[in-house]
Amino acid sequence: MRPAEARVRVARLLGRPVAAATRLSGGLLNDVFRVVLADDGSTVVAKHAPPFVAAAPDIPLDPHRATVEARALAAVGPPWVPRLLAQARGFLVMEDLGPLPHLGRWLAGGGDPAVLDALGAWLARHHARPAPALDNGGVQQTRHAVQHSKVGGWLAAARVADAEALGARVAALGAAWLAPGPAFLMGDLWPPSVLVRPEGALRIIDWELAVRGWPAQDLGHLTAHLWLGARLDGLAPGLHRRFLAAYGPVSAAATAALWTHAGAEILARTVGAFARPGLDAAARAQLVADAAHMIRAGAAPGGS
Repeated sequence: MRPAEARVRVARLLGRPVAAATRLSGGLLNDVFRVVLADDGSTVVAKHAPPFVAAAPDIPLDPHRATVEARALAAVGPPWVPRLLAQARGFLVMEDLGPLPHLGRWLAGGGDPAVLDALGAWLARHHARPAPALDNGGVQQTRHAVQHSKVGGWLAAARVADAEALGARVAALGAAWLAPGPAFLMGDLWPPSVLVRPEGALRIIDWELAVRGWPAQDLGHLTAHLWLGARLDGLAPGLHRRFLAAYGPVSAAATAALWTHAGAEILARTVGAFARPGLDAAARAQLVADAAHMIRAGAAPGGS
């Protein structure tokens, strides 16, 4: 979607004149715009969900995710999430929270890591709340197809000796997660989905992958990105421990599952579908080794 079309849609949905629309960077799944309203100069955020991953058009993704996000925003409600102002098929208009730093930038810039205490405690409460009607199995199928089922091949290409066994382990977990689970998952819990206000209050955005599933998925997802941040972005090591401690105890099986998914997510971001550009060979090799250990042992390398 182009900015001009976003302007027209926002004007029609809100019944207000629109002055400008600017595409926002950083999103992978959708077309996202900051839209200026002409009558008072205020801004809103508009999001369009194409039938594929916006940053990777060869990967199909159900546009029904926009409806899922609307339901999730309504179920969670402010102040933790932005207010939903209007919606149409595949298109949302939301409150603009402003140019807040995301969690990774906040932490890398010296922000208080106590925000991870608040985030872990909030996530535990969120997982316990009743889930709205979230018919979002298509996104789990996409995750399985482009991530969990690919791990064996990624590890084989990296010449990991037990690549086939590790790949089978991740594929089995991903297949199990295709069935609805007991918890209300955020579904895409990584640093860009967590905005931090100046006083440290958190806002959670990008709910299009919300699903009824298993808590280990959310836990493993953010754990992977805190691990990546410590290796690549100057984050303090061990922040994942603080986050997991704030969430509270989980079973041995859930612990193994969260580390298995964390390994798969690290691989996706280093040698897989969403590999970070410019990653040097030594850093990539170390992260592949870390990920293989996580999958193999269901635990962090070195007990860290």
